[in-house]
Amino acid sequence: MRKLMILVLLVLAVPVLAQQPGLNKTKVLFVGYDPGKPLPDMKRSAPGMMSEKDFTAEYSVRMPAFKGLLSQYFGEVKTMDCRDWKPADSEPYDVTIFDFPTTVIEPAKQEKDEKGNVQYISARYLPDNFSKPVIFIASTADQMGRRIGLKLDWLCLCLDADAHHLNANHPIFKGPLEKVVPTMVTKKTPDGIFHYATGENIPKEIPMWRVQKTGYLAGKGARIGLVARGNRFAESPDAEMISSGVCQKDVGAVALGRHGNFFLWGFGAAPADMTEEGKKVFVNTVAYMKQFDGRIPIARKYNDRMATTDDVRETIANVTKKSYEDYVAQMKDFNDQNAKQNKRLNDKKAAGQALTPEEEATLPYLGRVQEIDTWEVFLKGRMGKLASRFGNDGTAFQKYLTDNFNYIYCDPKGFYDYWVDEDVQQIGISNHDVKLLDACVGMLKKNDQPELASKVLKRYTGENFSTAKEWDDWLSKNKKKLFFSETNGYRFVINTYSK
Repeated sequence: MRKLMILVLLVLAVPVLAQQPGLNKTKVLFVGYDPGKPLPDMKRSAPGMMSEKDFTAEYSVRMPAFKGLLSQYFGEVKTMDCRDWKPADSEPYDVTIFDFPTTVIEPAKQEKDEKGNVQYISARYLPDNFSKPVIFIASTADQMGRRIGLKLDWLCLCLDADAHHLNANHPIFKGPLEKVVPTMVTKKTPDGIFHYATGENIPKEIPMWRVQKTGYLAGKGARIGLVARGNRFAESPDAEMISSGVCQKDVGAVALGRHGNFFLWGFGAAPADMTEEGKKVFVNTVAYMKQFDGRIPIARKYNDRMATTDDVRETIANVTKKSYEDYVAQMKDFNDQNAKQNKRLNDKKAAGQALTPEEEATLPYLGRVQEIDTWEVFLKGRMGKLASRFGNDGTAFQKYLTDNFNYIYCDPKGFYDYWVDEDVQQIGISNHDVKLLDACVGMLKKNDQPELASKVLKRYTGENFSTAKEWDDWLSKNKKKLFFSETNGYRFVINTYSK
């Protein structure tokens, strides 16, 4: 009888020990600040670029809120303090969510390159080969991803509460947990969009999807979101842009996007301030990312300040009097707002009122009038190195770049540095077209300008073969898998995802 009773108790205990029925089997690790631990040091700034007041107010509830939301959908959810996390901690889990940066593995440093130029090397948070699926929340993406060459970089910490230009047919809106038809509301287009050439044909009002209830622009202490650079973001098969969002940048700024096994959830709100649709898409994103285990990025981006052909297009479009007038208007508005803010804070101090820490930090930078460039100085700045060639002739500058656009080379190690590659120009085939490689191999076989052909092949492949046969064998083997990446060395790259 005693044995029978024990057996009955064991049987009854099974449902309690097993995963709740209906929950997704994806195992989730949430890494943020554990409210059971002391607050982090905030002498310089609070984590996530939040104010100390707002970070402290949310400290006790943010992690539990994410745990509560995730536990409604996933059978196994664990939380961990970001100060304790190590790469091995993610191994047992299908998806890791980083709400705030973890402890630095290698500190930032400065090194000199072969030309003696000092280069800043970002701090390391992750190994180069970290292959577990990840979701980064807001600025954590850039902080943890910069060292390993992720495209989820810091274009602007200025993302508010709404998404726009979203791909509503993307899987994260289809499920697998919740089907969401985004509620689109027509709203005023962010002014920043119109300061870029890409915004020329954007309507004054566009459909938007509300992701969180409150944005930082409402002045209620919301965590500010991050947008990444959209220029050439989706040029490689390892990346996809899903949505832009309300910010101060161009229409292509990335608010929701994936690069390899890493996802940028640019919005900063905790679940309590997410809309119902926003919560559902967030948990869908967690389930979606599980499939990218081991799918590390193919095309790495180690220099977020390199020029791309998108930047060159913008430059071509902006060498006009209209763009100059827009610049002047912006600068006048900046100086006006700066003066008003300076007066407000000084009046506040004069009235005996205490300034907030953020206001105290801002005050020394206020009240300075920003000088407005003349048309000639503005034009020279836009032309860069080519200013000495074209002087004040913006039209000639535009024609030169437009006529030679297929031969533009953007220096992957430079600071928005580009030029026309005269070697490729001589061959007459776009440096983005694999036919250029075919032509160069053909030139080697015929012993037709072999030095030129070899130089171009090495520049645009990163390979270093010495004979025509070696080049021919390599190209024959990889031709169908090649794609051109501007951000990963400005060269052809092999799609390692392709079978």
